[in-house]
Amino acid sequence: MTDLKDQEGIPLSNMPGGSTDLTLEFCHARSRVQHLDQEERMIFYFDYRKDSTSESSGECIDWRSLRRLKVQNKWGVLRHPYILNYINERLIDCAIFYTMHIIAFFLFLLLLSWHIFSRTIFKDWLVTIFVAVFSIFMLTKGSVKARISRSVSFWFVVAYVFNLLTYAATLAYVWLPTIFSFDDYHQQVKNIVLWFLPIIAIISAWMNFLYILRKSPYGIYIFMMVRILRSFGHIATIWIPTLIAFSFAFHLIMRDSGIEPWIKVDNDPNSTFVEKLFVILQAVTKTSTMMIGEVDANDILGTKQWIPSILVLAFEIITVILLMNLMVSLAVGDVSDLRNSAQDKLLRIKVNYIIEALQLSENIDISLCRLHEKQTNNILVVDSTGHYYTTHGTLPDFSATGSISLNYQESKGVSSISSKITIC
Repeated sequence: MTDLKDQEGIPLSNMPGGSTDLTLEFCHARSRVQHLDQEERMIFYFDYRKDSTSESSGECIDWRSLRRLKVQNKWGVLRHPYILNYINERLIDCAIFYTMHIIAFFLFLLLLSWHIFSRTIFKDWLVTIFVAVFSIFMLTKGSVKARISRSVSFWFVVAYVFNLLTYAATLAYVWLPTIFSFDDYHQQVKNIVLWFLPIIAIISAWMNFLYILRKSPYGIYIFMMVRILRSFGHIATIWIPTLIAFSFAFHLIMRDSGIEPWIKVDNDPNSTFVEKLFVILQAVTKTSTMMIGEVDANDILGTKQWIPSILVLAFEIITVILLMNLMVSLAVGDVSDLRNSAQDKLLRIKVNYIIEALQLSENIDISLCRLHEKQTNNILVVDSTGHYYTTHGTLPDFSATGSISLNYQESKGVSSISSKITIC
């Protein structure tokens, strides 16, 4: 593999151009690096022109080349500074739009919470406007992706359907009370529906907000949460049987005490199957609360019997001490592993985001957002502390000068964490 430093002294104008087949050799040939030891910084020079002899020939990187690299799993090429700088520049160009996207979904989440506490016609229409805007944007994005791509991924379909169901549930929650008010039929069913819909709406809005935050600097914490959830899914094969066993054990010894939630199921001969099932659910819920440390065994110890006391002691040793420590240790291990692979995961998400942004920019004729036509800064300056900035300037001829001094003005501060991709 050719090192960037080994290519110092070759003029950029003599490097291969006109090919959009992005390989490591092509990226090396289009890149130069200069080490300034006295100033303790490195200067990268990148030639993004299709034709290295013409400034107006356009750029050799677009969403098609990025998608080709992603589909072919050429992540080694995507991690090259030549590609990373391009991705970073496009992320900076999208920063305002992405920030507005986050703010819009956060306001939508707050609006739903506000609407649940007090309904007014103004809030109804405000929620409807938010849902309409989100739906239009989602349909536009889906139509562009379906038209450009020959196929869409399974997870894209899942996310698309989930969003549609979320918006449908939100609109139903907002307007069904008005529709139900015209008659008094099936009032109990209506109350259950109106009670359940806002729960779906608010949880779905929260999940969408976290999904959007994955691309931000705080996305690593969302990955941690998902990773821990997956680990819990594995350990659930131990946790669920333990929960069921102790739930029924506590229910058996406490069902005659009359203390909630351990109430004898057959106390009321008129109780339905659903009511009996709910009593069991309460016992399981109480036991699960005890498993996370809130033992609160005063009611059980108040029976002053040997078997309940021994059962509580066994429960504390098996679940509170052993099982919970096992889950914590697995979570810590997963977080440590995730920290090592976090940059790779974030790069995958950001590459997908840039591809979609460039596709929308190319297919939607909006003069204020011509992302695919913007010129990429071709000079990257990195200091010893890791801070860096980019600018656009004339590429130097290293064969003519031994050292180069920079007089470029900083045009875009890249210290913004929200758009930073570590180049290494």
